[in-house]
Amino acid sequence: MRVGDCPSCRAPVEFRPGAGKVKVCEYCHTVVLRGEANLESLGKVADLVDTQSPLKVGLFGSYSGNAFSIAGRIQKSNGAGTWDEWCLSFDDGRTAWLSESEGEWNLMFPLEGIGVPPPGELRPLSSFTLRDRAFVVEEIGQAQTVTAEGQLPDFNRQHFYADATGPRGSFCSLDYADGGAGEAFVGSRVTIDQLGFDKGDLAPTPKRDALKQARCPNCNGNLELKAPDAVKRVGCPFCGALLDVSHGQLAFLQLLEKPPYEPILPLGSEGTLQKTKWTVLAFLIRSTNVEGTRYPWEEYLLWNPKAGFRWLMNSNGHWTFLTPIAAGDVGLAFRKATWNGKGFKAYQSVYAVTDYVAGECYWQVSVGESARASEYVEPPESINSDETEREVTFTHGVLLTADEVKQGFNLKGPMPVAQGLAPAQVNPHKAKLGSQFTWAGIWSAVFLALLVAFSIMGDTRQFMRTTFNVPPNARSGTPEVQQFSEPFTIDKKVPLEVELDVPTLSNSWLAAQLDLVNEDTGEVVAVSPEASYYAGYDDGESWSEGSRNQAKQTAEVDPGKYVLRATPSFEQPSPMPREYTVTVKADSGVGVCCPFFVFMLLLAGPLITAMRSSSFETRRWNDAVFQSSPGVSSFPFAKQEDDA
Repeated sequence: MRVGDCPSCRAPVEFRPGAGKVKVCEYCHTVVLRGEANLESLGKVADLVDTQSPLKVGLFGSYSGNAFSIAGRIQKSNGAGTWDEWCLSFDDGRTAWLSESEGEWNLMFPLEGIGVPPPGELRPLSSFTLRDRAFVVEEIGQAQTVTAEGQLPDFNRQHFYADATGPRGSFCSLDYADGGAGEAFVGSRVTIDQLGFDKGDLAPTPKRDALKQARCPNCNGNLELKAPDAVKRVGCPFCGALLDVSHGQLAFLQLLEKPPYEPILPLGSEGTLQKTKWTVLAFLIRSTNVEGTRYPWEEYLLWNPKAGFRWLMNSNGHWTFLTPIAAGDVGLAFRKATWNGKGFKAYQSVYAVTDYVAGECYWQVSVGESARASEYVEPPESINSDETEREVTFTHGVLLTADEVKQGFNLKGPMPVAQGLAPAQVNPHKAKLGSQFTWAGIWSAVFLALLVAFSIMGDTRQFMRTTFNVPPNARSGTPEVQQFSEPFTIDKKVPLEVELDVPTLSNSWLAAQLDLVNEDTGEVVAVSPEASYYAGYDDGESWSEGSRNQAKQTAEVDPGKYVLRATPSFEQPSPMPREYTVTVKADSGVGVCCPFFVFMLLLAGPLITAMRSSSFETRRWNDAVFQSSPGVSSFPFAKQEDDA
């Protein structure tokens, strides 16, 4: 352990082996650099900001079986908030950083010997690759080192940073200090329990506990904060004052006009959704302006000490439960997003403005702040993003019913009636469509099988087949062209099919009056089939129409001895074919019309449902909006501003 004197106050300064070349003097807060020959001063730092962290320099822990100690700490600020970064010195010689912000912990190790993208190429939603691992930028900004303590690898007063996430919980932070080439730190999100600290060594947060009974500095209303350790802004539900909580006490920022209605979920109320008990911390009203029309919605911030934060959104009576997800787990393409192996279609992209806030918020919210809000749907789920110039956040949404929300929070009275369609609302007709087509296919197959079976088992006997010759120079339809078949016997009552076939017919027609004469009773069953066939060439292309044969069906005829009387009619004076054939056989089939109507009847239900499903989707997508620029907003709930 190397000992020297502080260049500023001459107090002893000790450097532990392997923990870094920079040490903050415990007596005068001078940043001391261990040079080659002596100790150098890098200037002084301010007193530590009370961030109410449970950690402190000197604590011991372990991660994945490797022991470490907290060697140092730096506090950074980007103007919107202050956070801690803890330097961990592992027993195996490695150095890591533990970043603590808004209740989330990221453990990162330096990635040596690689190039990082230039800072000018980094913006929210941009991507880069480090050693075949892809990352998506979630936040960029300028960070200033507010203060520090303990022993550190280096010390930079100000730097540009980019925080990014990758798949499966990976995390990356890029730091560009003093115009340098940039460093990469890669790791993952962890919990405090995974770091192996002795819980008895973790510090309490008495100042934040005192905020549980804080009073509004504007109206003296009792606020009773539910999550004082996590919030940065509070909206007073009594007077509408927006208050800052960054430094452990409430400071007045802005007075907001209260909205003309109370939130459906009272602030501080508790309820159970998704099998987890939640406390309602905040109530926000946001809106977008599309072609001069304002469209508002409500957002409720939910909190659970172990699960963290969630959102419950109410838009036109439709409720969506939103869970934060990492940008690195979301794949974006043109009008499409993928997450967790599912594809989501782009539904809308609008500019959303915060109009009103009440309750406790974990970020420094302000009325009038704007973000580009995008939504991708795969009912009943959605992927949602809020994007500003410096950060982007993603959430996974699941549509809930009003009854689920009412029962979960034990609400009394009626819930708002849902209006229109929700972007991720399930198409009830589409859900039925698959099963209806399945059953229609099954019954069609059964009917077809029965049809084939009855056709095979049916009476297919041929009673007569005769070829007739038309006498030369005979006149159409006269007795001189009339001819008779040989007698034939029909032994049982059966419907008949009588077919006329003229195989050599060309560019003409031939009809025949065919009379089935019962020689025993004199009863006559008559049919009149007609064959016509025309063909030729038009502009070098061949064409044809008609048919050289036609069949007619009869009702059931009585058994007996029959003879066929055929009287043909034909076109004159055109030359006619001299032969035509008539066939009489049993007709045991159901014909063409019966199966057609049966199949249409089976498909009627699915086709009607398909039309309803298509109409539902048309209504859904008629409401889709993609704004190229923000609409004009009047901030209806902003009353006055007064920076503290």
